[in-house]
Amino acid sequence: MMGLLRAMTKSNRPIQMGLQNQGLTLSLSRQLSTQTETPQQDNSVDTFLQNPSTGLVYGRIYGIGRHTRKSDIISMLGASNLSLDDVRFEYNPNYAPVAAMIQFPTRNAYDASLRAVVRTSRLFRMERADRQQWDTLPHYDGKTILLQGIPRNALADDVERFLSGCQYDGSSIQIFARQQRGFDRPPVRVALVQFPSQALAAHAFITKNRGFVLNNQIAVRLLQ
Repeated sequence: MMGLLRAMTKSNRPIQMGLQNQGLTLSLSRQLSTQTETPQQDNSVDTFLQNPSTGLVYGRIYGIGRHTRKSDIISMLGASNLSLDDVRFEYNPNYAPVAAMIQFPTRNAYDASLRAVVRTSRLFRMERADRQQWDTLPHYDGKTILLQGIPRNALADDVERFLSGCQYDGSSIQIFARQQRGFDRPPVRVALVQFPSQALAAHAFITKNRGFVLNNQIAVRLLQ
């Protein structure tokens, strides 16, 4: 009798193992089917492309002149949503303006200004810029004047006497040399002076331009 029970138990083991294996196979099949049907989210999509109408956008305009002002740029772009703080000028080593950078509130604002530049003028060209270029650009903001033609033997005291009657930051005076165009021309000495406000800087430009430091006539420029 005991031998018969052992034989029956052994004969049932393959059936039980087969059922267990079949259940495991069905479970794995269901998991694979669920993973296949679940869409994978693509995290590589650029958020800027997803939201082209939001976020700051930067542009650079070429073709500006020495006497171009920030208000001229805004007027040309026809952008009523821009302020003077949204425009910065880019200068070469001799402080001649080479471009103006603009901070637009949205991509749509940039596109509208780009169309305005193409439509209204062939003298200007605008292209995209990035935030890093904007952040590293010196920000003069109309509060800094450039004095050109300072004599070689002039000192900071001579510059201060030249600016007599003007309200400025005395600790901001920087005197240095800049190479002029052409290898046969000697370097010219210049000075940068900062003022507390745009109005005070403009006053210095109006009253001191073409004045003299020692025996040299000085050209005064207002940096934007």
